[in-house]
Amino acid sequence: MEIEKEVKKITLGHEVGAGAACLKCKDKCEGFELHFWRKICRNCKCGIEDHDVQLQTEESQKVGRLFEDTKYTGLIAKLKKDGVPSYRSNQVTISVTAPAIGTAVPIPATAAATVYPAITPTPTAPAATTGPSGTSAPNRGVPSGPAAPSGTSTHNRGVPSGPAALSATSAPNRGVPSGTATPFAASAPTHGVPSGHAATTPAQPSAASPAATVMPAAVPAKTNVVKAITYDWAPPGVNQSLALRYMELLPPEQRPIAGTQGADYRKKQMAKQLPEHDQDPTRCHELSPAEVKQMEQYIRKYKDEALGMGDLTLPEEMVTLAESAGALGPQALEAGAAGDKAAVGKAGMPGAPGAVCSGNYVCHHCQKVMQQGDPAVYAERAGYDKLWHPACFVCCTCKELLVDMIYFFKKGQLYCGRHYGDSEKPRCGGCDELIFSNEYTQAEGQNWHLKHFCCFDCDCVLAGEIYVMENDKPVCEPCYMKNHAVRCAACLKPIEPEAQRVSYGEHHWHADPQCFLCSGCSKCLMGQRFMALQGKLLCSVECKKKVLAS
Repeated sequence: MEIEKEVKKITLGHEVGAGAACLKCKDKCEGFELHFWRKICRNCKCGIEDHDVQLQTEESQKVGRLFEDTKYTGLIAKLKKDGVPSYRSNQVTISVTAPAIGTAVPIPATAAATVYPAITPTPTAPAATTGPSGTSAPNRGVPSGPAAPSGTSTHNRGVPSGPAALSATSAPNRGVPSGTATPFAASAPTHGVPSGHAATTPAQPSAASPAATVMPAAVPAKTNVVKAITYDWAPPGVNQSLALRYMELLPPEQRPIAGTQGADYRKKQMAKQLPEHDQDPTRCHELSPAEVKQMEQYIRKYKDEALGMGDLTLPEEMVTLAESAGALGPQALEAGAAGDKAAVGKAGMPGAPGAVCSGNYVCHHCQKVMQQGDPAVYAERAGYDKLWHPACFVCCTCKELLVDMIYFFKKGQLYCGRHYGDSEKPRCGGCDELIFSNEYTQAEGQNWHLKHFCCFDCDCVLAGEIYVMENDKPVCEPCYMKNHAVRCAACLKPIEPEAQRVSYGEHHWHADPQCFLCSGCSKCLMGQRFMALQGKLLCSVECKKKVLAS
């Protein structure tokens, strides 16, 4: 009865991404419309991962189901939340501090001053500062002219126009930038201003006054630049510095930075490597009760024996990890207590025969020595004698980076979910599902459900019918003639798939005397020398001149 209920569940999800634009076909696709069993768009034949569909929620649910009810305790411990396996894709924002490009250094007070040209005065009445007797205090450096009446302003040599330079006892201030008020000590000298009186600069200096000499203001040094980088996924359970170093060791085009090529790569690999229909019978098309039972047994097997998630560690910490898991022998424990570093890789398990205690750690994939201090990936299913560079943690079949470090381990090899499934069961070339029935067909180097060996264009069953392989997909003869056949340059009719034809460049002809003939003299050119001119066949230079003249 339970199996019957599973079969009756309908979870096609046609609403997901409906109408989304295709990122490959652009305007040629009318919008995403899920085919009812092919897992592709009905309009453009592209997958959902090729459309602008936001799948974060669906991805989290999919991976959560993948890890649900697993007996792999090391894995479930990382995903448990309130006792229930969950997955949030671990989107993180990491702050990166980068040094400034340049740093400004303040100029000391004794440095040489920059000389600026004199400022042309405007006819503005100067401010006045009156001395003790009420008469004006002369200022050295003021040009001769009409006598300044009592109470007129005192000019202060070397002070540019702007706010007055205030002092407790003196007026002049040499080399102070415009707009800066600078107090002076009591011993500062004054020029022509009685002690105890402040001199105020005029709004504009005289035309004959010398050029002002000023010191540039000190520019504060730039601080380091802090930028935030958001990753759609980062290794869980490790500190940010280790996670950031892991990302730096990946190829730039595969780093899942939000809104970049790397994020698109992760999205496509999530859909390709972990197909939903490999882990949930309700996502498959019309399984029989017997097929549902076989699929459930397959799921139980990979959860118990193969499924895992990679962990980040430092190579020098592998002995500690193995010791805590009880994976080391007595010799290795003694070596660890003595402070030795165990070799990991080709030498084998720490403490195993042939293992050499040294500082060298070897990547299980590329066999190159790993740098201490750089993060390494280990897979608990594979054992503690194996480590991988972050960029080497790939599927042994497709060689693609294992998305979110989710792996399936079988016979000493790492697989992505798709290719692990392919190693266990045949996969249908029509619906992309694993085949759990005993009867299926093989054609064109692929496996097919009996009901799914259909025309890729119109879905008609091809058993016993003529079909043509177009882009590795079977197409019936009517659809081929309508949608894919090339046209004869002579009669302009489509060329049948079984008919012989002659092709030259982008032009094609029926291989018969009625079509493959000279355009000048109508001579049959089958087995003869010819030349082509704008899609026309010619047997000689004379016929060429004749055609050009017409």
